Amino acid sequence: MTTASKQTKKKSLTVLAPEDNFSFACHAGLGCFTRCCCDITIFLTPYDIIRMKNALQMSSGDFLRTHTTTLIGDLGLPVVALKMGEDKQKSCPFVTPQGCTIYKDRPWSCRIYPLQPESTKLTEKAGREYYSVMDVPFCLGLNENEVLAVKEWKKEQGIPIYREMESLFKKITMNEFLSHKKITNKKIQEMFYMACYDLDRFRRFVFDSKFLETFEVQPEVVEKIKHDDVELFKFAMRWLEYGLLGQHVLKVKPDVMEAKKQELGIK
Repeated sequence: MTTASKQTKKKSLTVLAPEDNFSFACHAGLGCFTRCCCDITIFLTPYDIIRMKNALQMSSGDFLRTHTTTLIGDLGLPVVALKMGEDKQKSCPFVTPQGCTIYKDRPWSCRIYPLQPESTKLTEKAGREYYSVMDVPFCLGLNENEVLAVKEWKKEQGIPIYREMESLFKKITMNEFLSHKKITNKKIQEMFYMACYDLDRFRRFVFDSKFLETFEVQPEVVEKIKHDDVELFKFAMRWLEYGLLGQHVLKVKPDVMEAKKQELGIK
């Protein structure tokens, strides 16, 4: 009996460290193939959207309008979910009977399946991560005999870059400053949405406004964010740290600061 099937029968939580093993395999020969891609809620990370919109050769704005819905989370900040199909099964729009059409750029939650994170704020701060195997009764892949180590599975599924990008996002959303308040200001919500999800719009904001006249940004950074979405996302997270959390990660140009002081009558 495999580790995964034992867990399903016991209906108990088995916490796995990166070096622990679990049993799973997914392939077109299974009767449940693509069933897990129907009637589910898939929240998209900022990096998910970068990968998916580029794979589809769409702008971030077009992708968001066509393929997502927006909700307001517990912090009062927008979260984005994939819009499922209007068919009876509520199927993922990118899945066919043959499989996922954007498999190389599929979302993080699809990559990590059948694992789910069991980490807490304490384990995150300690740099530790733990997972459990999802209890999905219809999943025949959990009865397969292929044994995998969690860390190897993550590597095979391309998880490391997703975790790296997610850590930048969590630096904002898990900040203690935000944990004691709920954002209700519509302008702040829009700012957050643009910086996290609508990166093409954020790029226009940086280059078509007085942004670069206001902040000191190194020329090499300016060149990178013109065309590189990952570098632009990293810069957007710095901007949110500055504007949302009050961190001094961006510096206002001295002449702009002096002009503002004179405007306010500050000596």
